[in-house]
Amino acid sequence: MTTTAKERFGQGTAVVTGAAAGIGKGLAQRLGEYGMFVVVADIDTGRAAEVAAEINERGGRAEGFDVDVADADQVEALAATVFERYGSVELLINNAGVESSGLLWEIDPRRWRRVMQINVDGVFYCLKSFVPRMVDAGTPACIANLSSVGGLNTVAVQSPYIVSKFAVQAITECLHQDLSIVNAPIQVSAVVPHSIRSEIFLAAQREAPTTNPTANAVFAAMQRDNVEKGLDPLDAAAHMLEQLARGDFWVFSDDEMCTAAATRRGRQLIDQNPPSNPRDMLARMGVPLPEGSS
Repeated sequence: MTTTAKERFGQGTAVVTGAAAGIGKGLAQRLGEYGMFVVVADIDTGRAAEVAAEINERGGRAEGFDVDVADADQVEALAATVFERYGSVELLINNAGVESSGLLWEIDPRRWRRVMQINVDGVFYCLKSFVPRMVDAGTPACIANLSSVGGLNTVAVQSPYIVSKFAVQAITECLHQDLSIVNAPIQVSAVVPHSIRSEIFLAAQREAPTTNPTANAVFAAMQRDNVEKGLDPLDAAAHMLEQLARGDFWVFSDDEMCTAAATRRGRQLIDQNPPSNPRDMLARMGVPLPEGSS
């Protein structure tokens, strides 16, 4: 019999990073509904507390925690506190992440480092702190790392994010293999979201604005499409949690769109093709080509 999300995630402790908004919030809320105690971890202390309070008000159990996943000491303190208070972690979801726009050579080095610190180092620090404790516990558990369709296919004017999500995909595959070597009863899954409604594009433009008109137009179009066509975070969370409950390695938010992205990547490598022409993407999004281009 196939295990459902409500059955598998009906008890135990879940840690979700970046859980104060967007995909992370949707996952935290669903897990609270299913019956897990949810550690709502986020750098935004106030919003993390609000999400935890909402889960509690709806009959779930949750607590908000202030953590910057880019800080190894803060992550270690979080892991130590969670295991001391709750004894175990049955589900670790490494979701915290940020976007950034601009042509590769125009990216501010400080922004490049910050994206890598959150999106890549943050996953590593969480694995470094939580995995040994989960292995020592010796009980069945699951680790889900949020990559992206941007971890399968490259996209213009998003280089820091794309590079980071390719790295998360590689980290996840390596973790799967390393845990197999030690025969730990820990499932590893690569979560590949497509478009799920969030504030990630707005936050990127607010935190690291670019003067490049094409990059700004692309992000404006992506934000528009995210609002108009993006999946509801709660619906996407339910769909992804069902796949996690089944034990899938590949977890998609949108089966059709994500499968198409994986197929494009596979075909590109098999045929040894160069990356797709970004002009086609700009045309589909209604973004004018830069002046002087054709």
